[in-house]
Amino acid sequence: MTGITALAIHLPRLRLQRAAMAAAMGWLCPRGDTRGARTLAYWDEDPITMAVAAARACLAQAERNGVPEARTAVRALTFATTTPVFAEPQQAALVHAALRLPEATRAQDVGGTMRCGLLALHAALESSEPALLTAADMPLNTPGGTAEMRYSDGGVSALVGGGPDLLTYRGGASLSAPFIERYRAPDRSLPTDWEERWVREEGFLDLVPRAIAEALGKAQLSAESIDHFVLPCVIPGAAKAVAQAAGLSRAKLAQPLDLECGDTGAAHALVMLARAMEDMRPGERVLVAQFGQGATALVLEATDAITGFPAAASAALADGVAEANYLKLPIFRGLMPWERGLRGRFPVNEALTTAYRNSEALLGFVGGRSPETGQVQFPPSRLAVSEAGFFAETQQPWPLADLGGTVATATADRLAFSRSPPNCYGLVDIPGGARLMIDFTDPDAERLSPGDAVRFVFRIKDLDERTGFRRYFWKAVAAPASPAAA
Repeated sequence: MTGITALAIHLPRLRLQRAAMAAAMGWLCPRGDTRGARTLAYWDEDPITMAVAAARACLAQAERNGVPEARTAVRALTFATTTPVFAEPQQAALVHAALRLPEATRAQDVGGTMRCGLLALHAALESSEPALLTAADMPLNTPGGTAEMRYSDGGVSALVGGGPDLLTYRGGASLSAPFIERYRAPDRSLPTDWEERWVREEGFLDLVPRAIAEALGKAQLSAESIDHFVLPCVIPGAAKAVAQAAGLSRAKLAQPLDLECGDTGAAHALVMLARAMEDMRPGERVLVAQFGQGATALVLEATDAITGFPAAASAALADGVAEANYLKLPIFRGLMPWERGLRGRFPVNEALTTAYRNSEALLGFVGGRSPETGQVQFPPSRLAVSEAGFFAETQQPWPLADLGGTVATATADRLAFSRSPPNCYGLVDIPGGARLMIDFTDPDAERLSPGDAVRFVFRIKDLDERTGFRRYFWKAVAAPASPAAA
């Protein structure tokens, strides 16, 4: 049977402290538990960019594990989210382009329930073709409410098939039910959650154990044979109660990561799994379940390859920047009007014809390279550059996203418009001779200086708040100190 070949997560670096959230809104909505922090996506991050970041890490992990053709072998791409950026167009098409996947790859969006990520994984595991799953969420919740503290932002990606497995699929089950615990109309930005006790007693404790029992039956395993149990749930104590109801007496409950990052919605079952895999040994079995208009349960078994699984999830959890300014949440999400100044009052008009014709360069970040001189340039052109001048020469496509670069000049501009001042940018030298002006991003962007190593990330370039359209391009962030932190 097939299984999971690679699994990687992406967590935004900002960690909004719950104590700061309570201090800002506590006068209106007093809250009890204010421990820990939740992730907060930077202004130029969204579910699409987080899915791309997780998928890039996932494909790189597969290549390090001896699957050199992981990218070209993918035949199906699924993007799962409950917080889509667009109703139209298809978001998976943008993820597909940014990852430079084969044109023949079938791409699709799924959503509607926080279980959509695990449902997509279930479908991929039941299929026989190499598939890449990406899931990312940025749940919006009513300001000052408990859900705003509990839910957070993040992404995950899993590669199924096409190489040696980390986890072999033993069997799974998905049950559907019209149990609505959270709802939101298409024209509403904020959801409504139903009463916790009802969701816990009649939802989790009824549907999840039944899905677990069916999955164990298909795997021909007993509940006592499960070593680890993964179940995301923001209701305190619910996961432990489900484990007891399902007879998982030996299983170790996976860390909910509520204090470290919060619940990342459609991504969280696999975010928790990635962290749990760091502690697994060959032969151990894990049961991953999730609730939402039914329940899904998957049984997986660790192979010998699990010993080489990187501690990247732990590194991502630790690589946070504490944020005590609650107002960044509503400002970054567009929930609060604010004075932008004259420089912020400009329209963003995207020429869709030009964007399509140059999509390989703009979304895939593909430049050109001269086969004769080795000179790399961006944007790609039919005119090659050399010390002797410009001349017509055939260039080969040259992907730049994974090369990284070195800062040549750096500017932190407090006069230019930015949703998180200052506006940081500079010239970056790329291996092969290319030099380009590029934006710097992330909370510590203004610390970048000449000589610093950077890596490239796929982010929002511009937002048109009249139409809801957004442009994407690549930006530079500080390169991690170690590969595990990438």
